[in-house]
Amino acid sequence: MLQALASDIDHTLFFQERNPQISIQDCQAIQNYQNQGYLFGLCSGRPYQGVVHLSDQIHPDFYIITSGALILDRALHVIYEKFIDHQILHQLFYQYNQHALIIIHASHHLTYKTDKEFVEDDCYLISDLQDFEDSAYGISLVFHDETTALQETQKINQTFKEIEAFQNKDSIDIVPKGCSKGEALKRVKDYYQITSLAGIGDSYNDLSMLTNVDIPITFVDAPQTLQDITLYHVHSVAEAIANLKCYNKIE
Repeated sequence: MLQALASDIDHTLFFQERNPQISIQDCQAIQNYQNQGYLFGLCSGRPYQGVVHLSDQIHPDFYIITSGALILDRALHVIYEKFIDHQILHQLFYQYNQHALIIIHASHHLTYKTDKEFVEDDCYLISDLQDFEDSAYGISLVFHDETTALQETQKINQTFKEIEAFQNKDSIDIVPKGCSKGEALKRVKDYYQITSLAGIGDSYNDLSMLTNVDIPITFVDAPQTLQDITLYHVHSVAEAIANLKCYNKIE
């Protein structure tokens, strides 16, 4: 029996406002979990650079990136990838360029952003797509409030049939149709022949993940929608792993 745990990153493993590092307790719990022969992976809407750098602290067995548009194994080899239609990328960019911070999850491990205040060292500033020739796994839109993000998520999903938009509090992650955290976990489960898959997340864009795992876990302060569909409500990934050990004993 092969068990695995997939974890969201932001406000699950990584709390920027508290500490720009994964906690020692979570790192130790993950390592101990893997030492028992179980798999641990990251499942995020973040682009490549925002995920793989965490390997300095932990060593995931798989990476689900850009909400499932890109899946990598432990050695960062591609398990699955799908790109967003170029024409739709352009349409979204110019539709929202004046209303939201735009993040393009591009091929070749590149990330582009439209606001210089948010550009990190490994990201590129972009003001238009005239010279953009890369393929893109997805695009993220960051607004100022959750209400706008929800309204625009619904509008995008009603307008475009070739893509899917997922609200993440005040932002939206947009990927090709057929990609989501949940669909990515189905692919990972099949690829590794996992028999028992657990998942932990904290926000609306984790719904597809939590409804497609055997053991769904969220946080005690997560939205009620998530709490209603999860088996455990915890304070940390370390606590989630402790609950998995108890679950295994009961099973």
